[in-house]
This record gives sequence, C-alpha cells and structure tokens, in this order.
Amino acid sequence: MELTPYEQREPDEDEMIVAMIAAMKRQQESDYPPGATGRAAHAKHTALLEMSFAVHEDIPAHLRVGVFAEPRVYQGYLRFSNGNGAPQPDGIKDLRGAALKLHGVDGEHIPESDELDTQDFILLNTPAIPLGTVRLFTDVITLSQAKFAARTAVSHPHVLAGLAKAVITPSSPADIPYWSNVAALLGPDQVVKYSIVPTSEYTSPAREKHDDNFLGDHLEQHLAQGPVTFDFKIQLRTDPQSMPVEDIAVEWSETASVPVTVATVIVQPQPFRTAARNSLAEELAFSPAHALVEHRPIGAVARARIAIYAQMVSWRHDRDGRTGTA
Repeated sequence: MELTPYEQREPDEDEMIVAMIAAMKRQQESDYPPGATGRAAHAKHTALLEMSFAVHEDIPAHLRVGVFAEPRVYQGYLRFSNGNGAPQPDGIKDLRGAALKLHGVDGEHIPESDELDTQDFILLNTPAIPLGTVRLFTDVITLSQAKFAARTAVSHPHVLAGLAKAVITPSSPADIPYWSNVAALLGPDQVVKYSIVPTSEYTSPAREKHDDNFLGDHLEQHLAQGPVTFDFKIQLRTDPQSMPVEDIAVEWSETASVPVTVATVIVQPQPFRTAARNSLAEELAFSPAHALVEHRPIGAVARARIAIYAQMVSWRHDRDGRTGTA
C-alpha cells in the first residue's frame, strides 16, 4: 500500500500483520466450528439499524469533500456492537463500537475496497486507544493475557490503565459518543478524524442490574419513544506534533481543533430484533477499506486493519462456505 505524505511505516509492520492474522485464525478455529465462524472482533452486534445520513448545507467550504461535497441524504446501516472477540453479556465492561455504512456513494474508491458504492465509518466509544501502534496490537493479539500484561506493565505502563478506562457499560449504545481513533484524508491535503455525538431527546435510564442483552432492550425502548439521532462531526488536524497520525493512543484536543458538525445520523423507529435483521447483521461487512479516495484511512493501524479485515473476511467465507460479505 503506497504511503501518503502524512505516514511512515513501523519497523517490521508487514511481518506483524501476518502474525496477527495467523493468531486470529487460530483463535477463531478454537472458538467456532466450521460453518458458524463469528467475527474476530466486535463479534456481538447489539443492533443493526437502517439509518439515514443527512449532509448539511452550511458546511465550511474546506470540508465539502467526498460524501460531504453537497447536501444530500444517504441511506445505509448503523451497527452497534460490543468489542470482544467472543459474544458475551452486555453487562460486562467492554469497548463499544458504532459502524456506519452509507449506500449509493459515487466516486473513486481506494484500491483495497471490495465495495464500489459504499462509504464506511468505523467508530469506538473512546477518542484514543492505548494500543496506539501496530506493535502493541500485535502483542495483545499474539501473546497470552498474562504475558501481555507482564510485558506491557514494564514497557508501556500507561496502556493497562488506559484499557481499563476505555471499557464501559453504557445505559444504551444510543446514549454515548463514538470516535474514529484512526485518521483519514479529507481530500489530498487535509487530515481529519470523525465522531458522532448523541442528540436524541430520549435517553435510557440507568440500571443496577443488567440482563445479558439489555443494550438491545434499551435501544428497543428508545425507538418506541422516537428516533435515535447523532451529530456527525469532522475534526481537522491543525498541529502535526500534538495530533499524530501514527500513534492513535494520543487524543486530539477538541479544544485546539473543535469538531464541526457536517451531517445528522437519523434512525427512525423500526423492528430490528428479527431473524432477517440478525442474518443481515452477520452478512454485512463494515471495513475501513470501504472508502472513497478522498476519505482514505491513514496510519499504520489503519493499514493493518485494512489488511486484516480483508484476509479474515475471505478466510471466514471459505471456512463457512459463504457467498455473502460477512
């Protein structure tokens, strides 16, 4: 993958990606029988929702690029998920994901994309991930928990504390903000990150006790009251030193560069706990590679994700005999 002027390779980056893919395949073979292979990460969806993505009219001129070039409404899907590689009860603290897929996206897509009319945005419940480099991701995936904790406690003592802070138990996936973590291009000469911030009138009540699937329960109750809405924001990189591309453990200051709202995510009331929707949730692929050239994800972690997603999807298809895009 050719680098942009904003990127640089990590030492042994390609070898580490190969090692991560091999380790993930071994884990998947251990966790799932052939024919029923789950995702290697964010295995449990708490909801897959039809959504609209309404691009605003009053966007600053320098942000009118790609899908934000003109006011229009895209249709697509929003997938809420728990971060763990194996499905587990919603009450267990975890990273929480929000992945958006826009359909009907015209334009040139990056060469790695296997979808030529979509744009995906992959977001997490934290603005920065303590595992900020490919090296740290490789350690957490290829080492046992004990070995990773022992090595990290010595070499990167902040990582374990940061990971403990990043895992949460929200009242609902619709009640918390999400960030892209990795940077992306916005046209040829701008670098940005994305976020979504909840704006719904309704919020879910907190509970002391949590059922295994309470996040879906609360979301269902929310939609019975009215739409789920988020502001979609762009944060422009204004300082290469304090806003690095190659270390996603560093949070970009939202005071130094205030995120600008450019679109509204709208989820209308709908049934989503159906066999058909659950099947679609397993078939759909959300990938950083599903991107216009103007929105190419950049940085070593983004490059690793693109390579790993592609390999794992293909392997999962072959192992399960699938023809879809899971």
